[in-house]
Amino acid sequence: MFKQAAIVLATMVLSSSFAAAQNAAPALKTFIRGTVSTTAVEWTDMIARQKGFYAAEGLKIDQALISPTTITPSLIGGSIQFGFINASSMILADESGADLVAVGKGADPSPYALVAGKSIKTMADLKGKIISLSEPGDAYAEATRVILRKAGIDPEKDVTMRYGGNSNQRMAALVAGAVDAVPLVPPQDAMLVQQGFNIVARYVEDFPHLALSTTAVSRAWAAKNGDVIKAFLRAQANATKWLYDPANKEEALAILMSETKSDHASAQAAYDIYVLQLHMYAPCVEAEGFQTLIKLLSTFNKAVKSDEPASRYIDTQWCPA
Repeated sequence: MFKQAAIVLATMVLSSSFAAAQNAAPALKTFIRGTVSTTAVEWTDMIARQKGFYAAEGLKIDQALISPTTITPSLIGGSIQFGFINASSMILADESGADLVAVGKGADPSPYALVAGKSIKTMADLKGKIISLSEPGDAYAEATRVILRKAGIDPEKDVTMRYGGNSNQRMAALVAGAVDAVPLVPPQDAMLVQQGFNIVARYVEDFPHLALSTTAVSRAWAAKNGDVIKAFLRAQANATKWLYDPANKEEALAILMSETKSDHASAQAAYDIYVLQLHMYAPCVEAEGFQTLIKLLSTFNKAVKSDEPASRYIDTQWCPA
């Protein structure tokens, strides 16, 4: 009798274990997403990770913080699969023989504000000062020159341009007094305004559509992993929908604060600009901002033709329906 009971119990345990194994969630596929800094531009990625939208698509997206000078080569070389990269760098890399393609939207419209030191109140006060930018061949360096010229400042003679580092590093240089002005995005710009720094220009006023960044992949990798790109963009789409729901606002602010080490007021400022004013977030890359970028790049880089269509660099075939 005891022997029969033991057999029944063992059978039940085995059946239970088998059922649990059958019902266990499949292992997530791991991929690496490279980025250069952590700002509100990447809010939907933060949400997709923290709220489980990537996991719901069977993905585990690991984050890698990479310097601006090596992130594009990292994507070309395959050490990362998704790159949240400078859109200018991607175009110039393709013109030099790389085979990258933009699949996801980044910052567009331009979220930049030109933030200056506490004693600098207007654009005119920038004469003789140091402005810190990413790199000289970047479209936003040229956009800065355009804004300076409109203010009557010669970017070649009246100011000193200093290049290098990511936005967090350039912000630190401004706070330390090593430079006098830096283009920054929310919530960093609002954090500095609270400390007495001043916004002297907003790029969106001159460039309502200009792609700053984008999610790019290798075309060769994309040819074999279209299903992964689709899943990635679906997760981004669901994160975007969640962010735009007013009911989720406070939780969204908490996520941004935890990821960027910002306070509530700065996160609220980012929400007001990105979500309510610019309506910046969308999962898929859009042509208009790239077309403006191409034309701007062509003004100072002969490798880029002004009439080159955006479709040369972007592909929407993996976008959610």
